[in-house]
Amino acid sequence: MRMKQPVRHIRDELYRDRGYDALWRLPNAGFVLRLDNQYIFLDPVLSSPHRYYETIRRRIQETGQIPHHQVELQRHELDSIATEVHEPPLTAEEVEQADHVFITHGHEDHLDDDAIGVIADLRPQVVAPESCHPRLAEAGLTSSLLSTAIYGETHNYGNFSVEVVPADHSNSVATAVNSDACGYLVRTVHGNFYLPGDGRFDHDGKSHIAQMEVDYLLVPINDTNLGVGFAALLTYILQPRVVVPCHYGYTHPPVRSQAGHPAEFVTALAARGYDMPTTDIVILSPGGRLVLA
Repeated sequence: MRMKQPVRHIRDELYRDRGYDALWRLPNAGFVLRLDNQYIFLDPVLSSPHRYYETIRRRIQETGQIPHHQVELQRHELDSIATEVHEPPLTAEEVEQADHVFITHGHEDHLDDDAIGVIADLRPQVVAPESCHPRLAEAGLTSSLLSTAIYGETHNYGNFSVEVVPADHSNSVATAVNSDACGYLVRTVHGNFYLPGDGRFDHDGKSHIAQMEVDYLLVPINDTNLGVGFAALLTYILQPRVVVPCHYGYTHPPVRSQAGHPAEFVTALAARGYDMPTTDIVILSPGGRLVLA
């Protein structure tokens, strides 16, 4: 069994040192944004060990077989498959305040049922695709706390707003209608934060996305979504002030949904000659922080 790598634990600076606004990276594609003492969680993964990955690992160990659709795992030791690479920078039990939670889709590395069950008592306002609602309700969220993510709708919360952005995380051609996946554009006094969620580059919502004003792009770089190539292209199109790569290195081995590396992403930007004179590339490990000014 692989040992988890230590990370920067963020509970104290998140909830004790409140003199500034900031963005912290959680595992996988998760983030928490503190904005004027409001806590906004984006696809938060807060459970460790994660029940879903424990189940995968146990099934493989018991059968001694790699599922046929996961042949990319066959050269790895069975007892290391689907193990979490890092300690969690923040656990669900450490969350003291969660005002808003935005879920892009129902995959377990974005919708952490066990964590939602723990923080439900804090009564966060949650926005998610309708397909996620049964699991969120089962986790303990009441219907009054749940809103449906509908493409094009904007949710206003006083000091910030959130637009639901189209995404396509399916195997078929997407249309510009509501789906089981979405992205979010969070508009704040510090600029606009865009989390695309999982999905591919080409879909009917692409033209709208290309016209958005994005200051902070939180871009997935793993192989089963944009990959480093389309992540680089999206960055070039949007020309954000800051780009933060995510969705890599959460579980071992680094293949498919956990493949991609910031070094590959930076190389793709450079090798393709994309001119981005005003964009900073910020690499955040889990627990890493970007202070907003």
